Amino acid sequence: MAPVRVSFGIQSRLVVGIALAAGLLALGLGWYWTAREELELNQALAQRQERMASLVALGFAGPIWNLDNIAIKHLLDAVMADPEVHAIELRPVGVNAEPMRRQRSEAALDPLQRQFDVRYQAAPDVAPTVVAQATLVLSRERVHAQVAQMRRFVASLLAAMLAAVLAASFVLVYRLVKRPVQRLGQMARQVAEGQLGASTEVERSDEIGLLTEQFNLMSARLQASSEGLQLSEERFRSLFENATEGIFQADARGRLLSLNRALAQMLGFSTPAKALSMGRRLRSLVQIEAQEFKRIAMALQRHRLLQQVPMLIATNEGRQLWVELSIHVVPGGGSQGLRIEGMVSDITQRRIAEQELTHYRDHLEDVVTERTRELSEAKLRAESASQSKSRFLATMSHEFRTPLNAILGFGQLLQMDHSLSAAQLTKVGQIRDAGEHLLSLITDVLDMASIEAGKVRLQPSSVDLRALLDMVADSVRLRAEQKGLVFDVDVAAQLPARVLVDGQRLRQVLMNLLSNAVKFTDNGSFGLQVRLRSELDHSVRIGFAVHDTGIGIAARMLDRLFQPFEQVAEDARCLGGTGLGLSISQQLVREMGGEIRVHSELGHGSVFEFDLVLPTTH
Repeated sequence: MAPVRVSFGIQSRLVVGIALAAGLLALGLGWYWTAREELELNQALAQRQERMASLVALGFAGPIWNLDNIAIKHLLDAVMADPEVHAIELRPVGVNAEPMRRQRSEAALDPLQRQFDVRYQAAPDVAPTVVAQATLVLSRERVHAQVAQMRRFVASLLAAMLAAVLAASFVLVYRLVKRPVQRLGQMARQVAEGQLGASTEVERSDEIGLLTEQFNLMSARLQASSEGLQLSEERFRSLFENATEGIFQADARGRLLSLNRALAQMLGFSTPAKALSMGRRLRSLVQIEAQEFKRIAMALQRHRLLQQVPMLIATNEGRQLWVELSIHVVPGGGSQGLRIEGMVSDITQRRIAEQELTHYRDHLEDVVTERTRELSEAKLRAESASQSKSRFLATMSHEFRTPLNAILGFGQLLQMDHSLSAAQLTKVGQIRDAGEHLLSLITDVLDMASIEAGKVRLQPSSVDLRALLDMVADSVRLRAEQKGLVFDVDVAAQLPARVLVDGQRLRQVLMNLLSNAVKFTDNGSFGLQVRLRSELDHSVRIGFAVHDTGIGIAARMLDRLFQPFEQVAEDARCLGGTGLGLSISQQLVREMGGEIRVHSELGHGSVFEFDLVLPTTH
């Protein structure tokens, strides 16, 4: 027969524990109280015995000295009248007399005995004389009776207190612990039975109440999580069943667990159920070469993931398909072990298209190769022609300028001929202006051609920098006065007297920048600012800046500013120009080791600046 197992609930255990703790505490307090009271009673008894011994010694001294036996007997009877005195004995000293003794008939309970001398003093100036030796015995019966009565009171009090503690703890534990825990257990059973979202009332804001709130929150979250999982499962099931690609699941041994409609139809079955009824293994639904199947199985076992593997299969009907297989191994839930999940895409049409594309590509490569060869030859011819043009223009610069210089020279001589009429002088002036304009255009084109041909060679020499700047300023000052513009020249006093630089090219750059400033400024001012940035060993860093309050340049046009034949202004000012001035200036500044920077805002003017490091000379 199996032993009966007694199970105590939490209420019983808590009540027993509280009662045990309260009982031990009360027992300890009771023991301490009774022990202390017993000690105090014994101390009081000893004090009474000492007082009585003093009275006996004082009262019996005279009668014993005078041998007054009657008085001694009366005194002994008076001492025995005290119920706590059990016995008293007097033994005279110095006389031949029998000891006098009084003693109760019953035995003494835990007696307290005291011996002392009885002394008699005849006169104040005479030393006391011992006349007898006394023995006083007191009984502790009354002390024991009082202690026993006190213990009975403490036991009764302890029993009453334990009963009260048991009753109060039973009620409190039931109301505060057992009943809320029972409700929590009932709610937990409901949740375990599938009633997610079940809750119970929170009666108090204590630890049990907090635990109840957490249980309610847990139940609500479980319900939300279950609904989310259910929704996710429905979505997955919908995706699985309605996917256009074939999807299947199998166990670690390759046994089919499920497949979707797309894969079943791809293999020639109307529904997944019919496909599974034909066989539980994928190899029983398709025909695949054994060597190919073995290669894929070994690769999957080694890598656990295969992606977009092309393979040729045949259905049970004998129809061949090119498919693309993506497969991976995933851990199963619980005790299901490993699972294999795969996706199959029909790439037959794509395979056919790729084969056709390969055929066309092979043919196209021949065409492209031939066309590339032709384009390369054309490119080489164009580059050769461009270089020939640049070399021709750079070589013919003298031939271009010589006749123009002759025309300008003769025009200047004709203007000095005072025999010509005013009309003739006007026409000669027009000829000279047109020649100078043509010379300027030809000079820009030839300079750009020389730069492109790589024939620009700087010719540095010792130059008086201030004289060069004054010459540049004088060249544009007249045009500034004609347009009514303020022309500011700000040259730092710390500039060195002479520097090593190609003065003609530097003058050309500054003239281009200042000419543009005059050209594109209708009112306000423009100017030239030259600053000493820093001094190095035997060289200086000088900053040049040309600023104006002209029409400015749009931000979108700044990238095209230094391109050859580009003109970014949108008015009639561009007519008659080549668009090469800034491009030539930028190339020349780069040859001198600098870079022209532009800061401009449409309608608020522009600033062109660059820095040059120039050696100093003496």
